[in-house]
Amino acid sequence: MKKSFIVLLAAFLFAVVSPTNSEAKVMYDGAEVVKGQTGKMTFKKDIKVYKKNPDGTFDSLMVKRNNFFKTYDIEKYDGKTFYQMGQYRVQATDLVVFKEVPIDIRTSFYNNPALVMINHLGVENPGYPYSYIKYGEYLKVGKREEVCIPASLLVSIEKGKLYRHYCAGDIEGGPVINTGILDSTDIRIFEKITRNEGSYILTEDTELYNGPMITRYSRKELKGTVFYSSGIEINGYLMVGDKNFDFIPANLLKPVVDK
Repeated sequence: MKKSFIVLLAAFLFAVVSPTNSEAKVMYDGAEVVKGQTGKMTFKKDIKVYKKNPDGTFDSLMVKRNNFFKTYDIEKYDGKTFYQMGQYRVQATDLVVFKEVPIDIRTSFYNNPALVMINHLGVENPGYPYSYIKYGEYLKVGKREEVCIPASLLVSIEKGKLYRHYCAGDIEGGPVINTGILDSTDIRIFEKITRNEGSYILTEDTELYNGPMITRYSRKELKGTVFYSSGIEINGYLMVGDKNFDFIPANLLKPVVDK
């Protein structure tokens, strides 16, 4: 009995002293960063922030000067910027000090990150054949040196910055032109899921979007329509098409089975 007790005690002490290894915390600017976080913010003075309840009422929270809070989703429209702080939404003013988490740290939380433009006004892209990167547009990530499809947009992540490039000329492999740095707070990151490549049939009428979210541009597609898909799913939307890519809610598509 005494021997058994000693063995059990030794096992207990080993478990306490040597716990199971967990994933290391990701740190930036003296604080832990978590998945989905875009930055952190502090306030120059004590200020009230608000959240809207489902019944239309509002709750307020008094936040103290210089206390920092994790910031998640960011919305930009009508020349205004709004930060999501947990359930509370804060408009950017001169009382708000926001510091973004570099894009390479943000993407490190994802196995296969997909970058999507979330600025509702779009972002001007000098030198690119189209004047704006539109809201909801899925951005292809790669190396600036790689061969591109002519006139296609490409972004690369280098030293914590998000660079944009486009491939000029009419011949594949034409010169790659650097058009500057993108504000990474204009980008939302999703996990890219790979499904089977092939034909999918639409199970009910729906909208077709030009990005993996509800965007301003869309058109109606009817039940029974068959689409080709490379099998890329982002934010619950499946990419369809073989040249000009669009997106349809993945739960409304099912694979076409050959008989």
